[in-house]
Amino acid sequence: DSSIVPSSKQGKALLEYLIELNNPIEINTLIEDSGYSKSVINTLIKNNVLGVFEKENIKIEYKNNCIEKDIIFNIEQQKAYESIDLKSNKTYLLHGITGSGKTEIYIKLIKDCIENGKKALMLVPEISLTPQITSILVSRFKSDIAILHSGLSVSEKYNMWKKIYDGDIKITVGARSAIFAPIDNLGVIIIDEEHESSYIQDNNPKYNAKEIARLRAINHNCPLILGSATPNVVDYHKALSGEYELITISKRANNKPLPKVEVVSLVDELKCGNTSVFSRRLKNEIIQNYRKGEQSIIFLNRRGYSTFVMCRSCGEVIKCQHCDISLTYHQNSNMLKCHHCGYSINNVVSCLKCGSSKIRYVGSGTQKIEDDLHNFIPEAKVIRLDHDTTRGKEDYENAYKDFKEKNADILVGTQMITKGLDFENVTLVGIINADLALNYPTYDAYEEAFNVLEQVSGRAGRDKLEGKVIVQTYNPENPVIKCVKNHDYDSFFKYEIKKRELAMMPPYSNLYELMVSSENKVEAIKAAKLIISTLKKENKTSIIYGPLEAGIFKKNDQYRYIIQIQAVDENIIECIKNIYPTYQSNKEVTLSITRM
Repeated sequence: DSSIVPSSKQGKALLEYLIELNNPIEINTLIEDSGYSKSVINTLIKNNVLGVFEKENIKIEYKNNCIEKDIIFNIEQQKAYESIDLKSNKTYLLHGITGSGKTEIYIKLIKDCIENGKKALMLVPEISLTPQITSILVSRFKSDIAILHSGLSVSEKYNMWKKIYDGDIKITVGARSAIFAPIDNLGVIIIDEEHESSYIQDNNPKYNAKEIARLRAINHNCPLILGSATPNVVDYHKALSGEYELITISKRANNKPLPKVEVVSLVDELKCGNTSVFSRRLKNEIIQNYRKGEQSIIFLNRRGYSTFVMCRSCGEVIKCQHCDISLTYHQNSNMLKCHHCGYSINNVVSCLKCGSSKIRYVGSGTQKIEDDLHNFIPEAKVIRLDHDTTRGKEDYENAYKDFKEKNADILVGTQMITKGLDFENVTLVGIINADLALNYPTYDAYEEAFNVLEQVSGRAGRDKLEGKVIVQTYNPENPVIKCVKNHDYDSFFKYEIKKRELAMMPPYSNLYELMVSSENKVEAIKAAKLIISTLKKENKTSIIYGPLEAGIFKKNDQYRYIIQIQAVDENIIECIKNIYPTYQSNKEVTLSITRM
């Protein structure tokens, strides 16, 4: 109470100090800052001059391995930055090639946002980008940041959310669930690597973080920025049609060229008697790179657990006659099945195209690759980064730090290493088998393949040294491989969008998957057929497939059938909404709905 005048000289001076400060302050900090004794403070509290209250003192410490640098934009970065209006609620799609300096644009926008008295929210894919993004942002903004991701303990998560809720945090960075962080007065929402499927949660509660972000941006009247070197095809289509505003950066921030991509045919390797997972070309380049003291990244795609069948003589993959996607091998029944329309055939022993008996069930693991590397370069230090070696955030951060500080020569990894990571000494990227990405049995397999191959290629030659990428494949003439070789997203998009239009796939329809499950196999198929019958009766325009056995047909003693719907209008959605309540209280049959 400033109306009560302290009797002592020290008390008067301390009160003047607090009035000038005009903010609550911790008692210990007050003693350290002001130099006055605790007894003076206690006297003022006792005489009701000062009020005292308890507040949780949550301290959050971050590792900062990044040296702060001044942001100097090139012409393209400056133009992109100036194109974004922080006073609008537009959605911007920032299409910048790998190494184009998108992160620097984000930082400048966040800084502007804070200077305007507002707060910023930035989403990144699951734990993958956390160490690097954290280091960069902490070096710029110190303690004004909360970092949210699934690797946090319960107490760490509580501390973060409490500080955000109390308004002590200006910048929140996190994986998809961070979109629900209790932030008021938002000034900008940024979603980096926006093409990543990890922004969609397919278990309850199901949501797409990008859709929630759009709603929050409208609610707070702030812009939403979607950034990627390989934008989601549907989002790029929206940008070209004017629903989003497209911003393009076509050059690297340091004006260095994108790495040269060389395609090696594994069919030719096999003809020459090489059955190793490493082509002769890639093996020699890894050895040369090691001798030069430069680092290499070896990438193996392991999206999901689908096994497809390939002929090693001609590169032919056994595909569905109706869907043009690879058939999945089911070991128990020795059958090849389509997970889209249900088409199936007996397993093959010879190639349907060339007749060769050299049939391969495709998939080599990272452990095998690491062992092979040790065989031909025993002295090289190898780090393996996949779900088997990375149990939590500490494992990932330690591996990232070791490789960044050049304590290892070769990094072997899966999808974790494909995006965002910036290693100045990496000059070689080897992609073991591009066909693992190309032949996943989904309609968007080519999009996923282009994204992952282009993203991992972008890890090479990001600093002063030029980069090289070697892509091993049984299908060197595949259009995706050709587009990756030329770093040509536009040509890939034109090819893919035409294919989607002919097949009436997103963005020309909305794709939904209904899963009907029951412990009773007969009841499960009976319910699935009834649902399909009802849907077809109510809707004549949408395309309905099924019922099909799920990829893992029996799981946790539940038999599972899939119904896939290509919805071209909203009538069928209303029909699904009417059907769903019937199964909410059904103890025998469960219905789950997912938007693909």
